[in-house]
Amino acid sequence: MELTPTIPPSTFRKAVSVAIGVAVALYIAACCFAKSYGMAFFSIPIFVGFVAGVLFPVRPYKASFYALLGALGIAILSFREGVVCVLFSLPLLVPLLLVGAYAGSTTERHVKTRRARDASIVSMVLLGFAWLICDGVTDDPTLHPVHVAEAELSIAAPPEDVFAALTTRELRVESRWPWFLRIGLPMPDRMVVEKPELGGRVRFDFSQGTAFARIRTWEPPYGLSYGIDRYKIRDLPFHITRLGRSPDYGFRRERVEDWLTVLDTHYTLVRTGSGTLLRRRVVWQRHLSPDVYFGWLQQAVMERSQVRLLELVRERIENPRAKVTLPARSKVEASLVSLPSF
Repeated sequence: MELTPTIPPSTFRKAVSVAIGVAVALYIAACCFAKSYGMAFFSIPIFVGFVAGVLFPVRPYKASFYALLGALGIAILSFREGVVCVLFSLPLLVPLLLVGAYAGSTTERHVKTRRARDASIVSMVLLGFAWLICDGVTDDPTLHPVHVAEAELSIAAPPEDVFAALTTRELRVESRWPWFLRIGLPMPDRMVVEKPELGGRVRFDFSQGTAFARIRTWEPPYGLSYGIDRYKIRDLPFHITRLGRSPDYGFRRERVEDWLTVLDTHYTLVRTGSGTLLRRRVVWQRHLSPDVYFGWLQQAVMERSQVRLLELVRERIENPRAKVTLPARSKVEASLVSLPSF
């Protein structure tokens, strides 16, 4: 009867510890050189899995998962990443981790000497650093994909009343959100036009700060557009607001609006026989990649948020004395985009 050899616990701990160290080192390199959350940033689990797979080939996936959880825990507890941001990234991080673990365990089986295995680990880690640095040097955030989300809704009121609701009274969202969203996402609070004229200012308050926008189009009662000028962020523990954290986040001031840049928001009002057809169009630049995952996700959430926001406006106008809140089924959707939903 053949006995399975016992693996010393120290071997597993060593593999996990080294893999976590690699993850932290690569994350720091990404903060230093990367200008956005690109594919090179999200590829870090490949190198973490590879190192764990080489050092602990008996259970490569177990060691890799422990290393990933440890690295993500460090990122959250050191206030570098938000809880919900990490959760949304897991569907992308986990498959890449498994690929790295498989490659590492396969390499260990075919490489016979310890010196050669160590060389493969060093080479893979250096490749990770090189990829992050090259991506940071060559990446140009101004060339990132531009998205457009539009929605329209009929309101039983004349354009004058609808325009007034948008520009003379604040739009407030009651902040009754689930706890797991409050620890990881900025919760929208209110929108108010402080100076209703061309070049005037629009203020957006949310749970972790304020955004200030400038009015670009002022055509009462048929047109209104604005663009965000600056942000004032006050992050809570375990809650990282990526919009406009340039002076405070990471090691480079260029890391501004890390996950998207809102370029323009435009309202168009069309008079109809039954009232007003209100259209809303938001244009933003996405800094998250790969497109296959974040492209459709961000587009879908932004499109749905447009409809929900217009429903809020309609409720405010048609029921002025009612307490205005988002529909219960849309709270999670709206919170995913938070400030941009305004």
